[in-house]
Amino acid sequence: MPDRLQESAQPAQLDEADLSLVNTLQIDPRAPWSRIGRALDLDPVTVARRWSRLTETGVAWITAQPGRAQIAQGFVAFVEVDCEAGRALDVANTLAQWPHVMTVEHTSGGRDLLLTVSMPTLPALSAYLLERLGTLPGISATRTQLGTHVFVHATDWRLRALDPRQRAHITAERPARSPSTPQTFTARDRLLSVRLGADGRMSLTDLAQELGVGITTVRKRLALLIANEDLELRCEVAQPLCGWPISTSIWAQARIDDRDALNRLLAAVPEIRACIGLAGGTANLLISVWLRSLTEARGLESRLTSALPQLKVLDQAVSLRFVKRMGRILDPAGRSVSTVPMDIWSDPS
Repeated sequence: MPDRLQESAQPAQLDEADLSLVNTLQIDPRAPWSRIGRALDLDPVTVARRWSRLTETGVAWITAQPGRAQIAQGFVAFVEVDCEAGRALDVANTLAQWPHVMTVEHTSGGRDLLLTVSMPTLPALSAYLLERLGTLPGISATRTQLGTHVFVHATDWRLRALDPRQRAHITAERPARSPSTPQTFTARDRLLSVRLGADGRMSLTDLAQELGVGITTVRKRLALLIANEDLELRCEVAQPLCGWPISTSIWAQARIDDRDALNRLLAAVPEIRACIGLAGGTANLLISVWLRSLTEARGLESRLTSALPQLKVLDQAVSLRFVKRMGRILDPAGRSVSTVPMDIWSDPS
């Protein structure tokens, strides 16, 4: 059987109904099919079947990941990796199987791979980089920066396939977020995160059986973790198929204490999918942007600096391919083919 990571693919665009369905699940990933059907003017059974088709073919999926509050307690690193000639794919495929390496992308520019790595402590991160990553055959050099703050999270990005009425309908009953003191993640919480990482719409009945607790207990705990942003549910879609096929990363300098200025930037460039503060290098911002075409990348820097004149772009890279995105192994067409649980609290050794 051929390695699906090596297969070539000629993707087709998703239709309007598929994009609308994904958009509703981006807003509320566990919304009941009845409410989604009302928002989209479709029969709930039809909606559920359409979603099953998308997930079975790996075109769209719902996953869970440690939330903003949990990540703030640990350490998220963005690691640039240089590979020996001809070794980048082997290295990428190996790293994609490591649970603490949440994302692996092959990029243009001054690095071969860009990794998102999460560790519970700085010593654990150091040991991981020196003893595991640094000794992996095929790697010639690495450079690391730490994430300090999430200004915009990719979980909040939307396809913009819904009209105002549809958005209002699905948003009206979305559970409210009320971040407070981050919860201490228990062994059951970690198992809950892992199970939802494989299937973000796993039923409460199945989750209760997996955790060995009652349905009411798992319902309340899940609601608390989501409301407190300790756990994030995220609807993803194969990027080449959704009309936004280009992903670019930008390293920049700006006054990140000026929140009003940053908010103006985010409002002026709605294609920004994530914006994260950095420490440990020259850049103090990492901005991820999804674009509809490669030609849009040419004017991106001027759009950013027009919206925020004090921003200085230091480097820019276009993603050639995501090998892994937040725990999901992807094929060359961006489709999910398997899951690597993101248990970032576990001993990396």
